[in-house]
Amino acid sequence: MDRMRAAAGMSPAVSGSEELLDVRNEIALAEQGSRQTGQLNPRHPGALNDALQFGKKVMRRSLTWYTRPLHLFQGAVIRALQHTANILDDHRGQLHQHSEALNLQADAIDRNKAWFSEQSQALRLANAQEMNRLREQMEASAARVEASSARIATLENRIAGMIDDRLTKLQREVREVAQGSADSNARFEQLNLHIDALKTHFNALHAHVQELAGATRQTASQLRVRERDLRRLRQVVGTEPLQRMATKISPVPPMFPAEIKDELAFDYFAFEEKHRGDEADTLQKQQVYVDYFRGRENVVDIGCGRGEFLEVLRSAGIQARGIELGTDQILLCQEKGLEVIQQDLFDFLESTPDDSLGGIFSSQVIEHMTASDQLRYVALAYKKCASGSPVIFETINPQCVFALLRNFFLDPTHVRPIHPETLQFAMDSCGFRNVELRFSAPLKELQVPRLSLSGNPPGLEAFNAGIDRVNELLYGYQDYAAIGWK
Repeated sequence: MDRMRAAAGMSPAVSGSEELLDVRNEIALAEQGSRQTGQLNPRHPGALNDALQFGKKVMRRSLTWYTRPLHLFQGAVIRALQHTANILDDHRGQLHQHSEALNLQADAIDRNKAWFSEQSQALRLANAQEMNRLREQMEASAARVEASSARIATLENRIAGMIDDRLTKLQREVREVAQGSADSNARFEQLNLHIDALKTHFNALHAHVQELAGATRQTASQLRVRERDLRRLRQVVGTEPLQRMATKISPVPPMFPAEIKDELAFDYFAFEEKHRGDEADTLQKQQVYVDYFRGRENVVDIGCGRGEFLEVLRSAGIQARGIELGTDQILLCQEKGLEVIQQDLFDFLESTPDDSLGGIFSSQVIEHMTASDQLRYVALAYKKCASGSPVIFETINPQCVFALLRNFFLDPTHVRPIHPETLQFAMDSCGFRNVELRFSAPLKELQVPRLSLSGNPPGLEAFNAGIDRVNELLYGYQDYAAIGWK
């Protein structure tokens, strides 16, 4: 700004004024010379002076042809100089006005600079105050959650104690009534009904307390995620200059690397024919997924294999195509008249425009990937599907011991099983809506039957509940599907 002021009010304005004064002085001298041209110098009076003056007048008249052009020339020059001086004077005035305007602009810029500096300082202070306020709110919310958890636990214990006391009292009354006369049977039955009602009420209260405890744990988990977000925000905003520390996560290695890269090294088509089951059975099992894709276009079955689901979609009038890498599977699908593409699924998805697919179905594919590729697969599926499109990943259920030890390890090309809740979380994190888990193919024929004894002795129900849990662990659902919407 100082340089601007110096440029606006510098010395050339003063030097220009001095040069203009010199020009006007020269004009005055020229006018004086013009007036003296052809003038007679006065002398002392007398006959000599009269004779000289007469001679000069005769000469001046005789030289009029010579002096008139000189007068005209001198007058034109003087007028041109005066006009130039007037123009220079006007320019000097305009330069002075511009100088004052530049000084005003420089002052305005200084004021704006000071204002921006104040605003920046105020914004920085406001950001710091806002982050402190958010942190205080998070801490207060966490404290309230902890207090609520403590109150819920106390309430649960208090309710349990009160009900236990009441049950003990009622049982004592029952025993007293039982020891009384026979005409108290009605009272006995009434007390038993009352005890059953209290037990039902207690179970309902216990379920409600458990529900509140679960909601409290979920809220606490969400608060911790918000605190994580606040720490990240504080790291980004509080650093000058703004820097982001990029954290590189090493890829998770495969749990059981297959390293089978040649189709000739392992006849997967023959293996699938022997162990996957009949095509008609697979067609029937996959019928349950058809309704998710009704009214959709540009649906893809990634890892379509023998093309069972493509046949199901074709029968339902749904346009779809398959993506498959195995040559034998591609030839079989083409023989069935199905539209298939022989390509790696990641190459296909990377080359597909975003928001262009009408839905994705992928059965028994994701377990052939490393953990990092599984997450990449889910993220690409969300990116490439249009809004409102369904995406279904069906895979082996590792919560079923039989399915894990038999189905997963039976296939040497399997790399890593993925837990249902892990896949559901991955889809939720990418932005999928209403992600649900659908379990299928239970091993009911292998389950241990519940024990049945006459008289329903004490402990029988608890024993059978344990049998149910063992059956679910060992012979539960072999497969599950994670289903979400873009």
